[in-house]
Amino acid sequence: AELTGATVGGDLRFYPAGAAQGLPLASAINFGAGQTRANNAVLRLGLAQDLTVRCDQMSGTVHLIIDINGYFQ
Repeated sequence: AELTGATVGGDLRFYPAGAAQGLPLASAINFGAGQTRANNAVLRLGLAQDLTVRCDQMSGTVHLIIDINGYFQ
């Protein structure tokens, strides 16, 4: 995942959509205002092959770019 254009700092958390365990305790990527940041992660998908992204910011906006590089069966 890559993010850019953040107007304030925050973090992103990724988890399988509909997951019973809910929000993960650790963020996948942290960012500050004006930063462009990237990170790699191996993520599980939900039953419908979908993903939930949670952006924790007090206010403001950020642009998220997700690249899929492969999958496991």
